[in-house]
Amino acid sequence: MDELSAPGVSALRQAQDTIIEHSLDRISSAHDFYRTLPEGSRDQIAAVARLGVTMFVDSAENPSTPLVPSQIFSVAPAALTGVITLEQTLALVRTVLDVVVDEAPRAVPKEDHDTVRILVLTFGRDVGFAAAEVYARAAEARGAWDARLESVAVDAMLHDDPDDAATRAGTAGWNGTGPVVTIAAKTTLDALGISRLRHECRNLASDCLVSVRGDSVLIVLGGSPDTLDPSSKRSSSSQGSRAESAERLVDQAAMQVAGGLGGSAVVGPVVSGISHAGRSLRSALAGLRALPGWAEAPNPVHADDLLPERLLAGDELAGEQILSLVHAPLHEMGDPFESTVATYLALGGSLEATARNLFVHANTVRYRLGRVSEQVGWDATNARDGLMLHMAIIVGRLAVGRDA
Repeated sequence: MDELSAPGVSALRQAQDTIIEHSLDRISSAHDFYRTLPEGSRDQIAAVARLGVTMFVDSAENPSTPLVPSQIFSVAPAALTGVITLEQTLALVRTVLDVVVDEAPRAVPKEDHDTVRILVLTFGRDVGFAAAEVYARAAEARGAWDARLESVAVDAMLHDDPDDAATRAGTAGWNGTGPVVTIAAKTTLDALGISRLRHECRNLASDCLVSVRGDSVLIVLGGSPDTLDPSSKRSSSSQGSRAESAERLVDQAAMQVAGGLGGSAVVGPVVSGISHAGRSLRSALAGLRALPGWAEAPNPVHADDLLPERLLAGDELAGEQILSLVHAPLHEMGDPFESTVATYLALGGSLEATARNLFVHANTVRYRLGRVSEQVGWDATNARDGLMLHMAIIVGRLAVGRDA
């Protein structure tokens, strides 16, 4: 690289303070965002500009000394990267360079004009790369810290009091009050895969937490809250419809995310808010552990569809859920519907044998089973649904026996 002459270096050193002051004036006049910053942040940016011009003059005076452009940003704390963006920082760098390009050639002898322009542009390029590196390191550090906070929040959902879990989630950036759903999956993700997963989750849901644990990942997604204008005249049925819609949408988002994970994935039940997310998360994890028991299970699959396997695997929550989701609505239908389902399943799914045992016509059995399918949502004539109903009836009988 060409070097400045001794008179050129001396002249540039004498013009240094003037160039710095003109650079700061140009920054203030050219950038609206700079004028709106707190005084402390403006002072830090001014310190960076001063050091930048000083380092440029030093490098021109001692070209053999290795240049470390990233040192320019050493006078500003890392927190400044959260105050102004990389784009804004580069705009400030360009402004200072413009001033140096304008004024440095006028300060040095004519024979040094081209050399000083080359030195300025080379130095500016190096400073631009250094700024990008500083922001990349800051982003990486923030990302690692955010990931740690999310993992702590997810752990709290599994082990802590619901209120504590909600507080932890808030610390990790959770803002919503709407329905929540969780995902537990067996999959191995590299750094790029984790980044893509977070991006997809944030595009599909109002809130998200992601906790990566070796060969598995836990995800918590939040939907839009069911909020209505207090002055609204909408009926309670309309509000209920909106709540169901929000729950359906967040469940669909979870199924979409789970389907793209590339491994076995279980989606927990939708719960009303973040303080109840632990229940959904425990269900999803229990479903993931019990998944080998259902070889034909779809992927992804809802945790509630794995209640028989979870029950056999010793999941206490599965017992509660199968009672409330399956047995309770069946029991509320009363006899003869519950006894018809129980008899039909006990006799191997034979309409004729069930009709003979109950002293009714086979069409009556068929009608009752159809009503149960409509009301409860499980079809006794389907092998998988029949297993769910049979387990629910057994659990219900055992519960009655314990209460007796």
